[in-house]
Amino acid sequence: MGVFEVIVLVLSSLILGIVITLIIQWYFLNRYIMKLPMAPVNETTEYEPFQLPQSLLNSIKEESFKQEPAGALNYVLQFLFQECRNTNKVRQWFRSRLSIELEELLTRTTTGKLFEAIVLRDLQLGSHFPNILSVQVKDLKLEPVSGFIDELEVCLDLDYSGGFQLSIDANMRLNKTAHVSVKVNQLQGLACLRFTRHPYSHWSFSFYNDPHLQLSVESQFQGRSLPQINSIIASQIRKTLKRKHTLPYYKLRYKPFFIKNDPGAALNDNITCVSSGILEVKVIQVSRISDCIGPVYCSLAVDSMAWVEMVHSQSGSFLTVDATLFKQAGQLGLQFKQEFVADKYQVCIVVESVSLSLTGEVRVGDILVAVDGKRISSLSQVNKYVKQCGERVSLRLERLLRIFTSPSSDDKNIVPSTEGLRNRRSSVEKTDSDSSNSTSISDSPAKTSSHGSPEHRLSVTSEGDSEVPKLQVLTTHDEPYSQVIYFNDTLKFTINSELRYLNVSIWSRGEKNVLLGHISLPLNYFCVPGANNYMDMYSFLPPDPQLINSSTHRLSSHPGFEPCLCYGDILLSTSFTASDVPPSTPHSSLSVPLITQSNNSPHDFERTFFNKATQCGFCFKKIWLKDAFQCRDCSMTCHKKCVGKCSTLTFCGRRTSLQPEIITTSADDPEPVIETKSDQGRRLSTLLASVANKGLKRVGSATNLAPPCSDAKNHGCSISLPPSPQHSLTPSRKTSLIEGSLFTLQDEGGDEVSTALEQLLSRPYDEELMDVAKSTGRQLFSDLAPTARKQRIDEVMSKLKIVMDAESHNHIKLVKEEQTTCDPALKAKTAFLIGKSEEKMQALTVLMLHCCAGLQDSQDCAQQQDL
Repeated sequence: MGVFEVIVLVLSSLILGIVITLIIQWYFLNRYIMKLPMAPVNETTEYEPFQLPQSLLNSIKEESFKQEPAGALNYVLQFLFQECRNTNKVRQWFRSRLSIELEELLTRTTTGKLFEAIVLRDLQLGSHFPNILSVQVKDLKLEPVSGFIDELEVCLDLDYSGGFQLSIDANMRLNKTAHVSVKVNQLQGLACLRFTRHPYSHWSFSFYNDPHLQLSVESQFQGRSLPQINSIIASQIRKTLKRKHTLPYYKLRYKPFFIKNDPGAALNDNITCVSSGILEVKVIQVSRISDCIGPVYCSLAVDSMAWVEMVHSQSGSFLTVDATLFKQAGQLGLQFKQEFVADKYQVCIVVESVSLSLTGEVRVGDILVAVDGKRISSLSQVNKYVKQCGERVSLRLERLLRIFTSPSSDDKNIVPSTEGLRNRRSSVEKTDSDSSNSTSISDSPAKTSSHGSPEHRLSVTSEGDSEVPKLQVLTTHDEPYSQVIYFNDTLKFTINSELRYLNVSIWSRGEKNVLLGHISLPLNYFCVPGANNYMDMYSFLPPDPQLINSSTHRLSSHPGFEPCLCYGDILLSTSFTASDVPPSTPHSSLSVPLITQSNNSPHDFERTFFNKATQCGFCFKKIWLKDAFQCRDCSMTCHKKCVGKCSTLTFCGRRTSLQPEIITTSADDPEPVIETKSDQGRRLSTLLASVANKGLKRVGSATNLAPPCSDAKNHGCSISLPPSPQHSLTPSRKTSLIEGSLFTLQDEGGDEVSTALEQLLSRPYDEELMDVAKSTGRQLFSDLAPTARKQRIDEVMSKLKIVMDAESHNHIKLVKEEQTTCDPALKAKTAFLIGKSEEKMQALTVLMLHCCAGLQDSQDCAQQQDL
């Protein structure tokens, strides 16, 4: 017999011996229990009438109760207990709290695994309330600036002998039943009652030391009494009391003194239309915000959507939006892609398609920043974090904000800022407070595109135009940081039927302004005709959703702790004055997207073969055979079996990234449109994004954007490039591009960008240029170490960004010259220079895509090494 056979035999014998021993023990235990006499079970406990504790009765007889320190408190509590103990509401509250404790015993302890169900049979609250022998203030802390009571600790000497009793029935997994009845004969000890404002208002109750506890326990198993386990049950109750309700252990409590706020609950309420009028919001105070160094100010904005913050820069403007989605059949209903976003000069995770049920919260073109509070940088991380989430998935998105200007707009209406609302101090509209300010775009109307584009549009008009709904963003004056900050600033907003939310945020000013908290409140809370002043306190949500999952707070180990309430609160007073003027409609001549088809236009599917497996946009399942149907307009991909249902149940919405934007003016306006610098920058960023995905077409090509303009008045209506000279095509264009060292970024000199740019401009336009840039970018600086490679690519991308910004300003300048000049010869020359500038911007975008591909490859390699 070999060694392996001996080991198997020994293990088998050991396991068989354990099983036989357990069976024998179970047999004799049943024999012993079955021999015990049957014990009757009391269906209900005996009712005890109310009576005062003996010590209180003695003090009343001696007429000394008036001089007792805790006498008044005792008699008030005893009177309330006397009148409320038999009410159904009080008994139901005790039952619900005890049921929660029993549920925790059943699900979170090892003992609970032996039971299938634990039911509370009967409950008696006892004959009186605990008697307070003495009470004293042990600790009191005041806030030095405001004089608020930060913390109050009261020491109570308790004595209880009222006979609180409960009965429990338990069903065990082996078809056995048990019954336990526990009665509190006496409970005595020093208790700590603490009230505090930090990190938010709550109270707690616990004992300083182990209290003196006397219990009467009765237990039955299968209808037979088991006095041997009564002491074990009493010991477990004492251990539980010590583990949960003896310092330093306690539970954070709210009712009945405080209301537990849910900052995110307002977004789940039914949002209805509001009446037109004037809303006055008075920012009274902000308290308990996170520690910061610089001064603090508050920002308020009314908009048609809820958002976290709005950030402006020279390359683009973005809204940060939080969305909470629920999985359907295990699918999120979203499809993502990884692509270069020219407005951010980096590769981002972009929403490619959205199911019909999610179009209100997530839009095509949104940039995914975080999933369930975790920052993401690749598609693999998105799939990983979404799978880790349960049915509820929280997403943080960035949505492109485009700004258009009307002919009457002036450059002073928009002040470009590198930090957007983090640097918003240009006053356009004064508030009631002399020291309060409004933002640089506070007089700019907000207008949401009617065809559901992913961008939140912002039309800027002159102050005299009252027909356009305006996105108003106002700020308070700065105040030094403290635990309680008084602003007392009154801000006025013009409300119309298109607005839905009041977005409030708190900031710390410095070299880089820091968001400390935010909250979005539905306007139908305040905009009620005929309502008087409305005042309430609102808790801020954290600036980063990842902070909610953090366990670094000192109270995170205590039951009842809510991390989302630790970021301060704001006290607002609002007053709404309804207007008799009916809500106005947006003026159609200010900003008109070039989309003529309606939202209900059908899809135009064509059969398409893909190079890799993709996902169906209707059922969100994988298309394994790479043979599917794709819409010509919105690029929606479907299984062959899903085409019929998709055409019937969904409609085509043309993607804005595939369509140019055209700014139109009224027909009777003789003056040319003078576009602001920020307007040109945003539209140029859209041009870069379009180039990065599809490339520009030259005038004269078969699929150019628009025909060349023959009339001088039509200059500027197209972004087409000038006609390119005819070049003879080589048999293998892609091979020649690679062999010709097209992307020469290997030199460490200062002219590496210029050299690579000259190489690209010397080549004719080619359809495969973008693919070549992506493929060859994976080998960019591949001979360097991962860290050195990333630093080298970052240096090149920084140089590229500087060149692109300079060329962008040059393009804006040329466009302005073309629109203002009247000389036909000079206008033609300027148009030619614009074409050259766009050609240069296209080449720079290709280089940026080349570098981004290398950067992404370096990050993937680093992740593989970590794994």
